[in-house]
Amino acid sequence: MLVMVPPGGNPATYEPKPRQMASLSKCKLYFTIGVPFESAWLSRFLSAHPRILIRPVYTGIERVPMESTAYQPFTVKRSAMDPHIWLSPPLAILQARNVLEGLLQTDPKYKDMYEANFKKLTSNIVDLDLKIRDLFANADGKNRFMVYHPAWGYFARTYGLRQIAIEREGKKPRPKDLQSLIQFAKESGFKHLFVQPQVSTQVPQVIAKAIGAQIIILDPLAPDWDQNLLRAAKNIKKALR
Repeated sequence: MLVMVPPGGNPATYEPKPRQMASLSKCKLYFTIGVPFESAWLSRFLSAHPRILIRPVYTGIERVPMESTAYQPFTVKRSAMDPHIWLSPPLAILQARNVLEGLLQTDPKYKDMYEANFKKLTSNIVDLDLKIRDLFANADGKNRFMVYHPAWGYFARTYGLRQIAIEREGKKPRPKDLQSLIQFAKESGFKHLFVQPQVSTQVPQVIAKAIGAQIIILDPLAPDWDQNLLRAAKNIKKALR
């Protein structure tokens, strides 16, 4: 298995290494999820290796624009589709189904193993989903948490929450928007600001200082997916306003 954006890499800016590009020649199947990295590089991969089968893991999932998954106290034009579907356990099951179908298509001799692993994975995801639902059993769609990058929209929609995002269209807010955001955050009483490790904390630190909030790292790309989601859920619950 070849991972084109390694742990710690930013899927919006990462550039593959020559060794990764060369390793693609051995690949039969490439799973896509809709991150900016793919928009920049996928056509180049196919040009060099036209026999690779492309399988989007978001097939059958209703994706929505980024601004639809995050409330922002300023005007935002229509943006790209939110790719962060893996942060919602029910959507992760659909992704796993797409992976299974891709593997069965390209490597059918291991059908029994793939299906057994899918069944086990699905069971584990259902258990995780139930644990998180229990944490947010009283959520009514009005409970809010503040993030810098709007990665947690599908998670919020799944569990009846609302994420308040600072970043818009992948860019830091303009000065006039920043002032509106700070005022909004003060009035709302936010005491926690979630930031992912792949982005600069310069702007979040300014906002956190202005509103008296604590910065907490919330990594949407952590490799320990299930434990990370459970940790994130517990941290988000503490931060709800």
